[in-house]
Amino acid sequence: MQFVTEDQPDLSLSEDKIYRAVLMEIQPKEIRWTPDKGKNAGIEQTKILLEWWWEVQDESLRNPATGELRRVKGSCEARITNGADNRFRCWAEALLQREIGVGTPIDTDDLIALPADISIRKVPDRKDPAKVYDEIAEVLPVYDSAYQSEPPF
Repeated sequence: MQFVTEDQPDLSLSEDKIYRAVLMEIQPKEIRWTPDKGKNAGIEQTKILLEWWWEVQDESLRNPATGELRRVKGSCEARITNGADNRFRCWAEALLQREIGVGTPIDTDDLIALPADISIRKVPDRKDPAKVYDEIAEVLPVYDSAYQSEPPF
């Protein structure tokens, strides 16, 4: 058998760069685990996360085989709070470019297709630390007039 070496473009994302991205979808994901220590040892636990899928708006990251732009995921708890470290609220505020007060309802459909600037962090796989994945580290508001012709809603 013979094989020909193909050119594989580098579509990796850098941790020291800010990328313009558009939120493409938010999907719930249920995770289950059984702790082996503590008061809940042996009792199955469940948590709902939200997976936020972003499309990086950089033509150099377009896959030549499929024509698709590079996508990257970020996850957060499926609840929004006024806590300083609540990713859902922080990311939604960046997309909407306004603060979200306690009691304010947020519909994830209103966030889809909005732009933001994102940064990346490299996360090693839990089972195989040699594998490293790109994940959203931070979501920042876009301060570019081309994206602000109309308010989000």
